[in-house]
Amino acid sequence: MSYSEFLRSREGQVTASPIRKIVRAASGVSAMAIAGQLILVATIPILARLYSPADFGVFTIYLSTVNILGAVAALRFEPSLYGVKETEQTYVTVKLILLAVLTTGVLTFAAGQLLLDLTPVQLKHLVWLVPMGMSGAALVETMNCWALRAGLLRDFAVGRLILPTTMALLQLVFGFANLGGEAMIHAHILSQFVFLAFLGHRILSWDDVRGIYRAPWRSALDKARREYKFPLFDIPATLGSYAINNLPAILVGSLFGAAFAGYLGVASRLVTGPIVLIATPLSNVFVAEANKNSNRGHMLGIAKGLLILAAGLTALPILALGLAAPYLVVPLLGEAWIPTAQIMTALAFMGAVQALSTPLSDVPTLLRRQEVRLVVDAARMVLVFGPLLAGAKAGWEPIDVIYLMAIGGTVGFALKTAASLYLLKRDAELAQATVPGSYTIARKEPHEAPVE
Repeated sequence: MSYSEFLRSREGQVTASPIRKIVRAASGVSAMAIAGQLILVATIPILARLYSPADFGVFTIYLSTVNILGAVAALRFEPSLYGVKETEQTYVTVKLILLAVLTTGVLTFAAGQLLLDLTPVQLKHLVWLVPMGMSGAALVETMNCWALRAGLLRDFAVGRLILPTTMALLQLVFGFANLGGEAMIHAHILSQFVFLAFLGHRILSWDDVRGIYRAPWRSALDKARREYKFPLFDIPATLGSYAINNLPAILVGSLFGAAFAGYLGVASRLVTGPIVLIATPLSNVFVAEANKNSNRGHMLGIAKGLLILAAGLTALPILALGLAAPYLVVPLLGEAWIPTAQIMTALAFMGAVQALSTPLSDVPTLLRRQEVRLVVDAARMVLVFGPLLAGAKAGWEPIDVIYLMAIGGTVGFALKTAASLYLLKRDAELAQATVPGSYTIARKEPHEAPVE
């Protein structure tokens, strides 16, 4: 019997993973993420009185830009860490990532200098802050991928607490010190440095640092050629995905003013809170389970359990929050933030479907099917930005335009979920597991720390 036949023969013997197992696996990550996000959300009523809607608008534009550019600053080589088995190849991959981050950061700063004369006065300081923020975001994602690959879920979970908590506390301190709206951005960048210092100290040894430094440049370039699918397909797909989540705030700010971008930014943070708290940790569980077993029955069982959990713990609470928003926003934020309540209601349905798609968002990457992700995210961009731009051009009110955009986003996230489930059923084994010498999902090596 061949190896592939042996794997197929086992599929019928593997039963769906019970929900209890998934809850136990996700509980550590979720607990820390929940604590961090609760602190972040709890500070919003205070921050809304320390900073103006325009300050929030500028910060939202900065954060949206950093989220988009930071997602591709490493040319999407971070997820390729999941497909590395040998320690030496891990060092080579990280060296390639550092080179990519340095290059894209310098190019972004240079592009900002060229466009400086065209930049509005209130946004000129972003020309040097955005490259710092995007580089930090790429390094944060790299450290997260390293931790997940090594099975260091406890350290990964603590990082999920440190990053938002540090940013929120620094924004409060800077606000009480009357340092101005730009201090919100400074707090974000400083929180990235705190995160990198903590997680780097926890998961990297001096041998790791020396290994990365000594990794041959030729090997790094060879790695880039082998993993060409990541920059070729993953960059445009990731840009599309992050643009859907972040570019609307930038467009709304340019079309309707910085204050409205602030309303949208706060509304998005509140609506997507359950996604960050629960759905995103569930996606981390999916990656961890893929490391352990790529059997079709196992993966489909995990996917079903994740969808059930995401529906009950994230989608339904988001819908409830959207309906209750008109009664909550004024007591929490003040009358100046009334448009935020309307926007939260508009975003609730899109957020609920996004919560369902999030746990399975890494399926195309794990299966090395980035081309499918590219097609799906291109369709999602049309569904989101088409209505937004059409409504704005037709002269509709901002709330009506956002409602139209949310409808398109709902359809797009439903399409993304369907594509992930289709890939799981069609591609039984991850990353060509049956092909000798090919890259597979990384498994814990003997010298690495056990999962805690």
